[in-house]
Amino acid sequence: MIRKKILLLVLFALSFGTLWGQLPTTVKPVRNIIVMIPDGTSLPALSLARWYQRYQHPNKLHLHLDSILCGTVLTYCSDAPIGDSAPTTSCYMTGIPSQSGFIATYPVSTDHDLQPLDPKLAYQPLATLLEAGKWKLGKRTGLVVTCEFTHATPADCSAHSYNRKKYDWIAPQIVNLPVDVVIGGGNKIITPALQQSLKEQGIPYFANDLKSMRTFQGKQMWALFGEYDMPYDLDRNPYKIPSLAESCEKAISLLNDPEGEGFFLMVEGSKVDWAAHANDPVGIASEMLAFDKAVGVALDFARRDGNTAIVIMPDHGNSGLSIGLQRLRHADKQGPEVLFGQLTDIKRTAAGLAKLLNEAPNDQARELFHHYAAIDLSDEELDALYQCEEYEHSPIPLEQRKGSSAQTGLYNGSLSAVVILIYQQHMPFGFTTHSHTGEEVFLAAYHPQDTRPMGMILNTEINEYLCRLWGLEGQLPLITQEAYTPHKQLFEGYDCHIVGTEGEIPNYLEVSLAKSKKLRIYPFSPKMAIGTDKDFKRGKEKLLKAPNNAVWVDKTQTFYLNKTVLDLIL
Repeated sequence: MIRKKILLLVLFALSFGTLWGQLPTTVKPVRNIIVMIPDGTSLPALSLARWYQRYQHPNKLHLHLDSILCGTVLTYCSDAPIGDSAPTTSCYMTGIPSQSGFIATYPVSTDHDLQPLDPKLAYQPLATLLEAGKWKLGKRTGLVVTCEFTHATPADCSAHSYNRKKYDWIAPQIVNLPVDVVIGGGNKIITPALQQSLKEQGIPYFANDLKSMRTFQGKQMWALFGEYDMPYDLDRNPYKIPSLAESCEKAISLLNDPEGEGFFLMVEGSKVDWAAHANDPVGIASEMLAFDKAVGVALDFARRDGNTAIVIMPDHGNSGLSIGLQRLRHADKQGPEVLFGQLTDIKRTAAGLAKLLNEAPNDQARELFHHYAAIDLSDEELDALYQCEEYEHSPIPLEQRKGSSAQTGLYNGSLSAVVILIYQQHMPFGFTTHSHTGEEVFLAAYHPQDTRPMGMILNTEINEYLCRLWGLEGQLPLITQEAYTPHKQLFEGYDCHIVGTEGEIPNYLEVSLAKSKKLRIYPFSPKMAIGTDKDFKRGKEKLLKAPNNAVWVDKTQTFYLNKTVLDLIL
């Protein structure tokens, strides 16, 4: 049965990456891999960022990533052509498309699957490239993001869940893996127990401490800023919050060890996607440029190092952005001032300006818009602000505001949404949706011997290429079976039961062994303990550590464990 499942996983992974891809025939392995993902970046967003930069700096015609553009990626879910961040990056990391909300987890079959699935494997945790590199090759690992570290894209590299929102499942997996270097948001998520776990592993944790992050010179470090996400780059205080480029540079400096085995680093421009969801053009353009500066840092290192590959691609498109829209007459005769002048005059994202509005008296609203957006508010626009239920200083009583009930036109309950609508009335950009879109996304890659993927690549082929960079082609399904064996298979013939099932996360899995001894395995951790009932009552049980985290899945009532756990106790 186990061999059959391994074969199914192998065939599933390989069936998507061999017929139509433009992968190089041979790929010389490298020591280091840097994967860079500008989340939710469509091709129009890439173009907007170029023009945004060019209009302000006419001599800068290209982005850093332009020199290594090499194709497009068709990215999708296991049962939907339009992707969600969780399953799309999961596919990059595992080689297997999954479905909306799933973090590095085998999908559940639906009535519109895009490929055959094995229902028996549903909810199975899938080993990721980051995990494989750490376990099998001794690679050091890092995540650099501007969202919370438990968000879908970083979680896809280092954790497993069928629900991307289960941060209480995801956070301990990333901490206990552990990922060696994490720079991003999410201080609110680090509980005292997680802080203690980092401390026990000898990993310094800096909360909102830019100075300590900058001066630290060790090998492992977590530096988090903000309760959850970090500010947009345009709104960022550079004296308190690092740029994505600085974070990328710091992570590389800590991970790179000429005497070591190399590293895996994932860098995400997380909030391009957030700005796209909000339909905020200045947020999209400025976040994409902040990401591109990080690309420049990574490329400079890779070219000096000579043993590092970089692969850059979004996980999906977002918002249906267009440069130009129906009301812009004779668009082909309009100069750059008409198209991009207002865009470059704006000095805060809509979220950033909304924050400033809520920090100042309402009689300063016109002045704030003029100063930060070069927009002189009309009476209708000012009224829209006053009518917004989230505007804390509105002179209109909350129950009388139109924004509390009318969500059309300029009137909206969200203050940042009203700011965006005002922005949009002064710029010639269109949006078709606030959601993800299904078009192909760009692909850029660097390899010291220039053996890069070219043309239109499937998302599964991205994983195949990444695995070949480390000589791991076809190995992830085998590593999955080794690291995440269902406990009912592993402990077949043993008496075992799950203790503490009143909540979503049980206390532990208990396995009865010989001589009245019992093994306790704790969820989302490699920690185990063995002893008699008396030993546990007295606190004299023997502590053990598995090779990797045990992953609990309530849908299957199963702990997924490293298959060598029995060898550690027998």
